[in-house]
Amino acid sequence: MDSIDSNLIQIQNASLVTKEGHSIWKSIGITVKEGNIHGIIGESGSGKSTLAMALFSILPEGSKLTYDRFQVLGEDVHSKEYHQKKNLFLVPQNPNLAFHPYRTIESQVTDFIQLSKLQHITSQTIFSYLDALLIPRSHWKQFARNLSGGEKQRILLALAFLRHPKILILDEPTTGLDAFSEKIVLETVQNLAKSGMTVVFITHELRIVTSLASYVTIMKEGEVVESLPIQNHQLEPNSEYGKQLKEASLLFL
Repeated sequence: MDSIDSNLIQIQNASLVTKEGHSIWKSIGITVKEGNIHGIIGESGSGKSTLAMALFSILPEGSKLTYDRFQVLGEDVHSKEYHQKKNLFLVPQNPNLAFHPYRTIESQVTDFIQLSKLQHITSQTIFSYLDALLIPRSHWKQFARNLSGGEKQRILLALAFLRHPKILILDEPTTGLDAFSEKIVLETVQNLAKSGMTVVFITHELRIVTSLASYVTIMKEGEVVESLPIQNHQLEPNSEYGKQLKEASLLFL
């Protein structure tokens, strides 16, 4: 096993084919360095959300994955050691997937605390994070189905603060949110990064990537088009597709 260095995620020449023979990835390569917010941007069907799940060793049923390297935190994602030691946290695109609709927020957060072996966390600490994310304390006793998607998204981010994983993966975390919720979510992501987490931010919105990330990987139709740094919130793509994304994003400013 390679020693863990500043490259927390290393993917080289990875291809993923469904059981029907459709290529989801075509020899992709991605490197995510420690301490960065790394944006992964692409249209629907580019393979970026599949990547989020693959980091947890979750692949489409019957699919075939081949690669030269697919390591997270120095471990191969399909090794026994990785399953025992993985230190990742996922905020899914649809936050409803993370909550049972007919259980209270209190009961589900309590289960999370116990399963994560965070018994030292006090209720006051939990409430301090919920307060910071503008989640009313009255929601604590509410069924999850009574909360908005933005509120559930923010509760998941509060849990990320409590768990404090080495890598936080966000899959389209602002999709469907109003401007108020989006602002809180993005500010929270920045604070999580400042606290020491490495963040993988998956989105189709270039404006969000450039406002947050220090590095970006652009994907299209299962391929990595290019990976490049973002400096002073400016992206200067080299590829024609990257330039088209930038031009399109400027139209909505």
